[in-house]
Amino acid sequence: MSTSESESVTFFDMAVAVCPGCGTPVAESGWYGIDMESDVECYECGKVFNMKKNAVDRATLSVVLSKNGRIKRLGVEEKIDLEE
Repeated sequence: MSTSESESVTFFDMAVAVCPGCGTPVAESGWYGIDMESDVECYECGKVFNMKKNAVDRATLSVVLSKNGRIKRLGVEEKIDLEE
């Protein structure tokens, strides 16, 4: 990903799980949801479930920031295989 001198890039580890109650996809930080095996609450139905047990995808996102730190663009830097 190319950036100009007025931009900088940072990265975000993101995981996606599907709520076992209603099927709503829920995104969370990968380290929190997968590595820490945290429980999360579905914002749609309110069910609390384990993120790791219901994870369907994980990726590292690239976040391009303007010179004042505002988000300009997001992209998928790397897809991370989940262990089966």
